[in-house]
Amino acid sequence: MEFAILENIQRQDLNPLEEAKSYKRLIDEFSYDQDKVSKFMGKSRSYITNSLRLLTLPKEVIKLIEEQKLTAGHAKILVGLDNAIFIANKILDKKFSVRQAENFVKQFKNKVKKHISKDANIRDLENSLSQKIGLNVVIKNSSRNEGTITFTYKELDQLNKIISILKSNY
Repeated sequence: MEFAILENIQRQDLNPLEEAKSYKRLIDEFSYDQDKVSKFMGKSRSYITNSLRLLTLPKEVIKLIEEQKLTAGHAKILVGLDNAIFIANKILDKKFSVRQAENFVKQFKNKVKKHISKDANIRDLENSLSQKIGLNVVIKNSSRNEGTITFTYKELDQLNKIISILKSNY
Protein backbone atom coordinates (compact mmCIF):
# COMPACT_ATOMS: atom_id res chain seq x y z
CA MET A 1 0.00 0.00 0.00
CA GLU A 2 2.83 2.34 0.92
CA PHE A 3 4.53 1.77 -2.44
CA ALA A 4 1.24 2.22 -4.27
CA ILE A 5 0.82 5.64 -2.66
CA LEU A 6 4.40 6.59 -3.54
CA GLU A 7 3.92 5.50 -7.16
CA ASN A 8 0.62 7.38 -7.31
CA ILE A 9 2.27 10.61 -6.09
CA GLN A 10 4.84 10.38 -8.87
CA ARG A 11 2.18 10.35 -11.60
CA GLN A 12 2.27 13.45 -13.76
CA ASP A 13 -1.48 14.09 -13.87
CA LEU A 14 -2.14 14.53 -10.14
CA ASN A 15 -3.75 17.81 -9.13
CA PRO A 16 -2.18 19.63 -6.15
CA LEU A 17 -4.87 18.41 -3.74
CA GLU A 18 -4.45 14.75 -4.69
CA GLU A 19 -0.73 15.15 -4.19
CA ALA A 20 -1.25 16.77 -0.76
CA LYS A 21 -3.71 14.04 0.28
CA SER A 22 -1.16 11.40 -0.67
CA TYR A 23 1.52 13.10 1.44
CA LYS A 24 -0.95 13.26 4.32
CA ARG A 25 -1.70 9.54 3.99
CA LEU A 26 2.00 8.72 4.20
CA ILE A 27 2.28 10.84 7.34
CA ASP A 28 -0.92 9.57 8.99
CA GLU A 29 -0.93 5.89 7.99
CA PHE A 30 2.77 5.08 7.76
CA SER A 31 4.23 7.45 10.38
CA TYR A 32 6.31 9.44 7.92
CA ASP A 33 7.31 12.92 8.94
CA GLN A 34 7.62 15.78 6.47
CA ASP A 35 11.41 15.35 6.24
CA LYS A 36 11.08 11.69 5.32
CA VAL A 37 8.41 12.46 2.72
CA SER A 38 10.56 15.22 1.21
CA LYS A 39 13.64 12.98 0.98
CA PHE A 40 11.68 10.06 -0.41
CA MET A 41 9.95 12.20 -3.03
CA GLY A 42 12.99 14.31 -3.90
CA LYS A 43 11.12 17.52 -3.05
CA SER A 44 12.02 20.21 -0.54
CA ARG A 45 10.50 20.12 2.91
CA SER A 46 8.89 23.52 2.28
CA TYR A 47 7.27 22.13 -0.88
CA ILE A 48 5.74 19.28 1.16
CA THR A 49 4.66 21.70 3.93
CA ASN A 50 3.03 24.10 1.47
CA SER A 51 1.36 21.22 -0.28
CA LEU A 52 -0.13 19.95 2.99
CA ARG A 53 -1.30 23.45 3.90
CA LEU A 54 -3.65 23.39 0.91
CA LEU A 55 -5.74 20.84 2.80
CA THR A 56 -6.52 23.47 5.45
CA LEU A 57 -8.39 25.70 2.99
CA PRO A 58 -12.18 26.06 3.21
CA LYS A 59 -14.21 23.46 1.28
CA GLU A 60 -15.39 26.06 -1.24
CA VAL A 61 -11.81 26.98 -2.15
CA ILE A 62 -10.77 23.32 -2.34
CA LYS A 63 -13.63 22.75 -4.77
CA LEU A 64 -12.34 25.61 -6.97
CA ILE A 65 -8.91 23.92 -7.05
CA GLU A 66 -10.44 20.55 -7.91
CA GLU A 67 -12.42 22.16 -10.71
CA GLN A 68 -9.14 23.74 -11.91
CA LYS A 69 -10.56 27.23 -11.57
CA LEU A 70 -7.76 28.12 -9.13
CA THR A 71 -4.14 27.03 -9.44
CA ALA A 72 -2.00 25.73 -6.59
CA GLY A 73 -0.08 29.02 -6.76
CA HIS A 74 -3.26 30.99 -6.18
CA ALA A 75 -4.37 28.60 -3.46
CA LYS A 76 -1.12 28.89 -1.49
CA ILE A 77 -1.74 32.61 -1.17
CA LEU A 78 -5.12 31.91 0.44
CA VAL A 79 -3.86 29.53 3.14
CA GLY A 80 -4.46 30.92 6.61
CA LEU A 81 -6.69 33.80 5.53
CA ASP A 82 -10.00 34.25 7.33
CA ASN A 83 -11.56 35.59 4.13
CA ALA A 84 -10.08 33.00 1.74
CA ILE A 85 -13.40 32.42 -0.04
CA PHE A 86 -13.94 36.14 -0.65
CA ILE A 87 -10.42 36.58 -2.00
CA ALA A 88 -10.66 33.42 -4.13
CA ASN A 89 -13.77 34.84 -5.76
CA LYS A 90 -12.01 38.18 -6.34
CA ILE A 91 -9.10 36.32 -7.99
CA LEU A 92 -11.56 34.58 -10.31
CA ASP A 93 -13.62 37.71 -11.04
CA LYS A 94 -10.59 39.85 -11.83
CA LYS A 95 -8.66 36.98 -13.50
CA PHE A 96 -5.60 37.79 -11.39
CA SER A 97 -2.25 36.13 -12.08
CA VAL A 98 -0.51 34.67 -9.03
CA ARG A 99 1.61 37.84 -8.68
CA GLN A 100 -1.44 40.08 -8.95
CA ALA A 101 -3.23 37.93 -6.37
CA GLU A 102 -0.26 38.21 -3.99
CA ASN A 103 -0.27 41.99 -4.33
CA PHE A 104 -4.03 42.12 -3.82
CA VAL A 105 -3.75 40.08 -0.62
CA LYS A 106 -0.92 42.31 0.65
CA GLN A 107 -2.96 45.44 0.01
CA PHE A 108 -6.03 43.86 1.58
CA LYS A 109 -4.07 42.84 4.68
CA ASN A 110 -2.58 46.34 5.00
CA LYS A 111 -6.01 47.97 4.77
CA VAL A 112 -7.41 45.60 7.40
CA LYS A 113 -4.39 46.17 9.68
CA LYS A 114 -4.65 49.94 9.43
CA HIS A 115 -8.36 49.86 10.07
CA ILE A 116 -8.15 47.51 13.04
CA SER A 117 -5.06 48.98 14.68
CA LYS A 118 -6.37 52.55 14.83
CA ASP A 119 -7.75 53.57 18.21
CA ALA A 120 -11.51 54.21 18.24
CA ASN A 121 -11.03 57.67 19.78
CA ILE A 122 -8.61 58.63 16.99
CA ARG A 123 -11.08 57.38 14.36
CA ASP A 124 -13.88 59.42 15.98
CA LEU A 125 -11.67 62.50 16.03
CA GLU A 126 -10.80 62.01 12.33
CA ASN A 127 -14.49 61.68 11.43
CA SER A 128 -15.43 64.71 13.50
CA LEU A 129 -12.75 66.90 11.90
CA SER A 130 -13.60 65.60 8.42
CA GLN A 131 -17.25 66.51 8.88
CA LYS A 132 -16.45 69.97 10.23
CA ILE A 133 -14.04 71.05 7.51
CA GLY A 134 -15.34 68.89 4.66
CA LEU A 135 -11.97 67.28 3.84
CA ASN A 136 -10.40 63.90 4.49
CA VAL A 137 -8.40 63.90 7.75
CA VAL A 138 -5.93 61.22 8.82
CA ILE A 139 -4.37 61.19 12.28
CA LYS A 140 -1.34 59.00 12.98
CA ASN A 141 -0.63 58.63 16.67
CA SER A 142 2.29 56.68 18.12
CA SER A 143 2.37 54.84 21.43
CA ARG A 144 4.18 57.89 22.89
CA ASN A 145 1.26 60.09 21.79
CA GLU A 146 3.31 61.79 19.08
CA GLY A 147 2.14 61.90 15.51
CA THR A 148 0.83 63.78 12.51
CA ILE A 149 -2.45 65.12 11.21
CA THR A 150 -2.92 65.03 7.46
CA PHE A 151 -5.54 67.06 5.63
CA THR A 152 -6.15 65.95 2.06
CA TYR A 153 -7.16 68.67 -0.37
CA LYS A 154 -7.77 68.48 -4.09
CA GLU A 155 -7.68 72.10 -5.09
CA LEU A 156 -6.18 75.39 -3.98
CA ASP A 157 -9.46 76.65 -2.48
CA GLN A 158 -9.48 73.72 -0.09
CA LEU A 159 -5.89 74.45 0.97
CA ASN A 160 -6.80 78.09 1.58
CA LYS A 161 -9.76 76.92 3.70
CA ILE A 162 -7.47 74.81 5.90
CA ILE A 163 -5.04 77.71 6.30
CA SER A 164 -7.78 80.19 7.17
CA ILE A 165 -9.27 77.82 9.77
CA LEU A 166 -5.86 77.37 11.38
CA LYS A 167 -5.07 81.11 11.32
CA SER A 168 -8.45 82.12 12.72
CA ASN A 169 -8.11 79.74 15.69
CA TYR A 170 -4.44 80.23 16.50
